[in-house]
Amino acid sequence: MRLPPHSSNWLASAVTTYADLAAAPGLNVSRRALQQTRIPAENQIDPTVAKVRQSVHPIRPAPGYASSGSALNRSGVMSKNQKRSVALCLVLVLIQAAASSAQAVRIAGTSVALTPPPGFSPATRFTGFERADLQASIMVTEVAGPFAALTGGMNRQGLASRGMTLISSATPKIGGQPALLLHVSQAAGGVDFLKWMLVVGDTNASVMIVGAFPRAAEADLSAPIKAAVLSTRLDAAAPADHFEGLPFRVSATPALKIAGRMSNMLLLNESGSLTPQGPGAALFVVGSSLGPVTIDRLSEFAETRAKGTAQMKGVRILEGGVTTIAGASAYELVAEGTDTKTGRIVTLYQVVMPERDGYVVMQGLVASSRAAVMLPEFRRVAATFRSVQ
Repeated sequence: MRLPPHSSNWLASAVTTYADLAAAPGLNVSRRALQQTRIPAENQIDPTVAKVRQSVHPIRPAPGYASSGSALNRSGVMSKNQKRSVALCLVLVLIQAAASSAQAVRIAGTSVALTPPPGFSPATRFTGFERADLQASIMVTEVAGPFAALTGGMNRQGLASRGMTLISSATPKIGGQPALLLHVSQAAGGVDFLKWMLVVGDTNASVMIVGAFPRAAEADLSAPIKAAVLSTRLDAAAPADHFEGLPFRVSATPALKIAGRMSNMLLLNESGSLTPQGPGAALFVVGSSLGPVTIDRLSEFAETRAKGTAQMKGVRILEGGVTTIAGASAYELVAEGTDTKTGRIVTLYQVVMPERDGYVVMQGLVASSRAAVMLPEFRRVAATFRSVQ
């Protein structure tokens, strides 16, 4: 979904929280395995280039013929130096051809395209690319908020509050638009990760690209992931289908309309648009976990997740129980708490449904004064959920 710009502070906080999840899926690869795994060298990736490179070796002139600086020697045969030059030119041409053949790929469900590094494939649980064997990922998130608001808290202090350490920053231009490039480190799942984070946008909308990889693979992955992040293009055609690339479907209702999406999450609200909503307006989000998650006790997991909702404090569970959606077991609860920005009492509706590689979460949020009206609408949308994998 694209986050609704209720306020710039809430927008920046929510997006930074989302960036925390971008460490990488599959945190079960050992450090030793990461250290032993290497990205193939360029000549291993392209056998044609390798073959031509191997052909560049000293060539001895035929007896009786000395090399010269002319185009051809006396017999009309190229000299040793000229053969080397021709071979080198062929290598450069092939390398350039190989580089130009790496086309920018539009990420499903977004209007963003970039050139992924060798060995990366489209991700299955988020919008972007991944190399699961190295715990490396490139995640793309579109945000319905201005560039200045999104980057306002992305300084050393703000990043530190999210557990990230700023290494360096730069302000490149992407397609003529202002951008912020951050290099940060962050620990996740017992692994020390490095990230290249790019934010680009204008006064209306922004895009955040997060390339993450273990520090143990820095020598192989840092430069390719940085290059991929900086290859971002924003002129790709926007998808006509909000569900493009999503592994699930839900149906809108007259009260809750599809407004947009952010990465692998779909947003519904009462207006069906990403324009600012009133303080009492209802929001409904459907999405899936970004990586594998083991759930031992579903009720405890669901309650813990509800109490950790970013924009709420003092969360109290009002009711909860097991339910069935699309033939699968799920846990539904209703909670109440205080909006951290407005101080209003708000009601949270949540469904957590385990699946093979993680879980699906559905959350509805509305001012408690309207809960009696909107809770049945949240349940109505949740009941339409179905997987399409």
